[in-house]
Amino acid sequence: MLVAEHLKKEIGLYKEFITVLQKETENIVGRDYKGLYETAGLKEGLIIRIERAGRSRASLMHEAASSLGIQGELKLSSVIEKVSGRVREDLMESRSTILSLLESIREINKLNSLVVKESLDNINKTLGFLGNFMPATVYNPTGAFEGTCSAKGSRLSEGA
Repeated sequence: MLVAEHLKKEIGLYKEFITVLQKETENIVGRDYKGLYETAGLKEGLIIRIERAGRSRASLMHEAASSLGIQGELKLSSVIEKVSGRVREDLMESRSTILSLLESIREINKLNSLVVKESLDNINKTLGFLGNFMPATVYNPTGAFEGTCSAKGSRLSEGA
């Protein structure tokens, strides 16, 4: 069955995606920004390939469903129920593997999110700390003068 063969190709894409996500984690932790940009490009390309594979799978599933007489909502489990033997085993194994890989992808994405969030928190804390050493502002955010300087000529409107 073509669906089973296609699912094996999708499994390969998901495994490749996990490898790229793990590389992304290494880049983030190692502060390898050049590597991170390269990894982001690889990730984007893989997402496009996975999306295309999903569309192809949908087409193959419709063909399989019509040949098996399945009507209504189309699910892989519906196809699995209608087939038997080695094809059924392959489909069940592929579905299980894909679900496992998707869970791994979720976990790695969650980890990467936490690492980035913690890094941003550290940056904000550092900037806040450094901000304590800054002199008082001369102008407030609206542009009005707040300065403590009382020297003549410091304001053009007062004259020299």
